[in-house]
Amino acid sequence: MPINATPPDERPVVGFGVLGYGFMGRAHSHALHSIGHMFWPSPARPGLVAIGGRTEAAVAEAATRYGYASYTTDWHDLVAEPRVQVFDNVTTDAAHVEPTLAAIAAGKHVIVEKPLAAHAPDAAR
Repeated sequence: MPINATPPDERPVVGFGVLGYGFMGRAHSHALHSIGHMFWPSPARPGLVAIGGRTEAAVAEAATRYGYASYTTDWHDLVAEPRVQVFDNVTTDAAHVEPTLAAIAAGKHVIVEKPLAAHAPDAAR
């Protein structure tokens, strides 16, 4: 029997931008890679558009290692990127509020690693 070509994956791609490349960035990236194995068939598949972080050399290495198409050291770029449909904030707890509020204001779907904020008034915002 011949070896056949795999049929194309015709599910739409949902673009993800992840802020944070440390442990949780690695965990969320792994989850995005494996979600199709856990939930099949799914209505869409994740596209790893961009990853962001503070240190250019480290975030560039993380982009290559985790399989992102691009990287940035400015979270504003992730929020502004039109290919990013889902903003996944997994950076340090102190950096959850402002980037998340900006992503919501930009019309992005948002995932935030806990805690949402350090204080209730910030979470309410």
